[in-house]
Amino acid sequence: MSETVALEGLVQPGRVHRRAYTDPDVFALEMDRVFGGTWVYLGHESQVPGPNDFLATHLGLRQVLLTRDADGELHALFNRCSHRASVVCHEQRGTAKHFQCGYHGWTFSNRGALASVPYPSGYSDSGFDKDDRGLRQIPRLASYRGLVFGTLNLDAPGIGEWLGAARGPLDYFIDRVPGGGLEVRNCQRLVFEGNWKLAWDNAGDGLHPTFAHRSWVLMNERRFGEGKSLGQFKNSPDTTGMYGEDLGNGHIIVDQRPGMSRSFWETQRPVPGKEIFGEMIRDSSPGDAAEVLEMVPGSMINLSIFPNLLVKGNHFEVVQPLAPDRTRLNTWVVAGRDVPREVNILRMRIAEDFVSLGNPDDLELFERCQRGLAVGEVEWVDMSKGLGDPLEAATDAGTTRAPVTYETPMRGYIDQWRRLVESDVELTTVLDGDVDREIVDGPADGGVAFAGSEAAS
Repeated sequence: MSETVALEGLVQPGRVHRRAYTDPDVFALEMDRVFGGTWVYLGHESQVPGPNDFLATHLGLRQVLLTRDADGELHALFNRCSHRASVVCHEQRGTAKHFQCGYHGWTFSNRGALASVPYPSGYSDSGFDKDDRGLRQIPRLASYRGLVFGTLNLDAPGIGEWLGAARGPLDYFIDRVPGGGLEVRNCQRLVFEGNWKLAWDNAGDGLHPTFAHRSWVLMNERRFGEGKSLGQFKNSPDTTGMYGEDLGNGHIIVDQRPGMSRSFWETQRPVPGKEIFGEMIRDSSPGDAAEVLEMVPGSMINLSIFPNLLVKGNHFEVVQPLAPDRTRLNTWVVAGRDVPREVNILRMRIAEDFVSLGNPDDLELFERCQRGLAVGEVEWVDMSKGLGDPLEAATDAGTTRAPVTYETPMRGYIDQWRRLVESDVELTTVLDGDVDREIVDGPADGGVAFAGSEAAS
């Protein structure tokens, strides 16, 4: 079966064929055309803070080392020896000037250059050139306010154009701490037996909290009273002002802030230390204590940067495909660099809360969906809620917004997915010295601003 025939009709108005979630051939195309052909989140600069630091990450199935050399420049090296293809680094992160392959001892600098070959006699007569044997690298890197992205597509748009309307909410998340100084810290890793797009479907789904997390909502209400975390989803969430939005280029958002009647801090359910550390913040920051306390809970948005970064709460959740029916979620806690110590302590405690108690609800349902997708005779996954409804409307920014329970965000990202898997993109790699780098240090201009919530202010 040709690729054209295999892909034809997988995405139709309001529905997606099950093969998009189950077919190994479709998965292979995704790894090339989606995770190679567009910008993919690799990590945050705070994870490689000093000279010679490195972080192990992924571009789809491709193992990558995000490194910072002695001069402070970033590189994205494929973790694959240029000799016999063995990975050259097995650590998650650390500090190293060189990486030595454990198979035959080839050694590479953290810029990717081949530094030495053991017992070199015998190579020179075969036209061996060390300059051509370095670690291959991602040809285009971009840092957007510390978030590092890479692509194998030389024709991809610039990082600002690609983020588009997602820049506003991303800036909002970053600027919740002074000067946008984020620090990505510890990680929780969970694996589920399901396709990676199930996590993406869920991130743009404002209906599921009413049911999937109902035990969480009811437990909070019984123990702590009304108006706590996710309480706005208990009954009739579409009447709260919350919304979902297709931001373009596969990026989507669910904004919970309009449904909040109190501040973020007042909505946060108790966690160990909340009272004592809250008092410490009030004592140390009497003039702006309320503002400082608002940095503690999550951002109250679910922003999805296609294809692999979910910005949720105070987390960067990185979606890592492993197989058509197997996915790892890497949930990194985001702290603030220039904030009171107590703020970050509480952010860490809150990170132990919903991620540990609520995320398993989602993962269980992802696996139930994957088992249901095995029924080959029932071919379609429905994403039609809100399709053609007048409440699904274009905004002045060119995005599409709808009530929070509508499936508008899902239809938006899956259409971008369709465009990419049907594309004929050319992918490439480079050696040290040929990488194109783009750096965006400041927030977006007013054209993609993202207003705060009056209810939460």
